[in-house]
Amino acid sequence: MGVDLAEMPTKLREVERTDFEIRLYKNDMPWLPEDQRDVHLVRMKLGKGEFLFGSAVKSKTLVTAAEQMDRQKSEKANRMLYSHLPQFAEGFNPNVYMLKNAVSRMPIFYLKNGTGERVYFMRFGKIDNMPVIVKIAACNKAQEPKVMGVIADESRGERRMRM
Repeated sequence: MGVDLAEMPTKLREVERTDFEIRLYKNDMPWLPEDQRDVHLVRMKLGKGEFLFGSAVKSKTLVTAAEQMDRQKSEKANRMLYSHLPQFAEGFNPNVYMLKNAVSRMPIFYLKNGTGERVYFMRFGKIDNMPVIVKIAACNKAQEPKVMGVIADESRGERRMRM
């Protein structure tokens, strides 16, 4: 039986406001309610890793799915995200999966744990030599089919088979 990394305490993380922002476009993220959206980024340092991070959980379905997580599950999802992103930002993390059949032109990545929390994010190159990562969705396992209906291009039957 493995250790649930979401349960492990994270190292001290520093979050610093920046003037950096990224402009996201509907043709990169078809679920955006508008043609473009500016997302402000913070600099995150965790251990030796440093990256820029923003959140763009948009569209009614994605917001509703995230709101379905209670406070404890939401905190677990955030701890999971913060514990895995530094290694992912440096290039690779074996616990990060790439979503098959993403509706975006760019890959969508996700983290999941045994208790059902899922966090979805995208990588948008680098700014000032720091990787840019934007969270696009978070949900519990029960809400995952609804999230997949927005960010993945698969039929209902394919989603059921994957589950």
